[in-house]
This record gives sequence, structure tokens and C-alpha cells, in this order.
Amino acid sequence: MASIRLGRRSGFTLIELIIVVAIIGILAAVAIPSLTAYIHKSRATEAYTVLQGIREKMEAYYAEFKRYPESIAYSPGDCASRNSETVVWDDTTVGEWDKWVQLGFVPDGPTYYGYRVVTPYNENGVHDGTNPFAEDDIGTDWPAQIGPWFFAEGCGDVNSDDEIAHFWISSHNKDVYHAEEDQAIY
Repeated sequence: MASIRLGRRSGFTLIELIIVVAIIGILAAVAIPSLTAYIHKSRATEAYTVLQGIREKMEAYYAEFKRYPESIAYSPGDCASRNSETVVWDDTTVGEWDKWVQLGFVPDGPTYYGYRVVTPYNENGVHDGTNPFAEDDIGTDWPAQIGPWFFAEGCGDVNSDDEIAHFWISSHNKDVYHAEEDQAIY
């Protein structure tokens, strides 16, 4: 009698392949949001570092001249124009380049956020007593007569979700605040 030998087949069954694909899909579904959150947190670290650098230069300026410099408009670009692309700071990308250079502050590399500095001083160094926050909705109600002071902000839509993130620091506080969380982030 002839016997039929069943040999061992090599390879994977369809069920095994489906299970592997399902496991990879589950891992990707968990890993991608975590990676995205990590990327956004790292971009927020840029705002912290830059705003701390601006604060240091503002305090050094005050120590030398006994006043803060005049306000500096958003650079490079305003909040709405800052997206997930970085911009290198130079005299072609920054509108008030000369004011940043006078302050002694230029970031080491490209930035995701736009930054500004608000002070009550005019170009002659006179405290003009106006309240630059009267038209802004930034969550503060500082009286115009406080002096000397400054306020620095970083903002932008770096994760392209149509929600602008705002970060603030001032002469009265060494912490960087994140507007959406209403608390110090570092």
C-alpha cells in the first residue's frame, strides 16, 4: 500500500496574517497620537525658550537704560500667519528687525511662533501712560500707570488646527504662561 505523507507546509495562514495586520494597526492607532502630542509639546518648548530669552534681554536693557525699549510688533509675522513652517529671523523676514537688534535679541535658529513685545514707552523712551491692552483680549487688565513694565507674547497655529496658541511672559512674572491652560507651563 502506498502511504501518503503529509509534509509540513511553510508559510503563514491567512488568519495569522490578518492578526498581525490588526496588531500593527492597533499599535499605530496608539502611537501616532502620542507622537503628535510629543511634537506639539516640543514646539511649545520653543516658545518658552524664546520668551525667556526676550525677558533676559529686556531686563538687561532696563538695567542699562533704566527703562524698557519701545514696543516691537509681531515678528516674524502675526499670530494668524504662523503655521507649522519655521521662519529664519533676518532683516528680510522680520518687519522690525532694527528694534530686535537694538534689544540684542535674535533667536539662534528658525522659529515656529511669532513674537512681540509691548511696553508703555515711545521711541524717545518716555512712558506715555497709555494702555496698549485696551483693544486686546489677552486676559489681563493692567492699569496704564504701572511702570516700568513690559509684556512679551509668542503665538501661532503650529499644529494647523485653526486654533492659535498664545504664550506670555512679563516683567512682573518669570513664568511663561499658556493661554489655553491659564497656568505656567514651566
